[in-house]
Amino acid sequence: MDCQKCALNIDSGSFRGQLFRAVPLEMRQIFICNNGICLDSSRRTLNDMRSLCPRDLWVLTFIGSKERFATEQAANTLDNLVAGGHAELLCSLFESAGYETRRTLWLRMTRCYPERLYMFDSLFERECLAPLVNGGLPVDLHIYQQQMLFGSCASQPGCDDL
Repeated sequence: MDCQKCALNIDSGSFRGQLFRAVPLEMRQIFICNNGICLDSSRRTLNDMRSLCPRDLWVLTFIGSKERFATEQAANTLDNLVAGGHAELLCSLFESAGYETRRTLWLRMTRCYPERLYMFDSLFERECLAPLVNGGLPVDLHIYQQQMLFGSCASQPGCDDL
């Protein structure tokens, strides 16, 4: 995303102050970008790969409530989280997002970053799925996809449950 067009960049002509009505006054500052230019994943250096843009914080905070801007920007946040190696936040993004957003993000992840699917190992292990080897796709990828799209509520009953 071009930071000069970001709705959270106070120096942008696209700044949308009405977004901040949902945020308590004392918390608004962490979501407002006033640096003029944020660094997106295509222009980052190694030193700032670990930093998150205010837009990423917005998405992580409001994706669970299906807030429109958060949903629209989820793919950019996914890119930044993968680039920065933020596995815990990436898992949180998937757990908080609604089905349609999770589906879009999963397709993006498998298309653009198949070698980084291991970042979801904590979610997979929680459901007794084997961790993924860095760079390798499992033969039974559809089982991992089922877990990512539907979570533990869609798990099949085990033999002991029947």
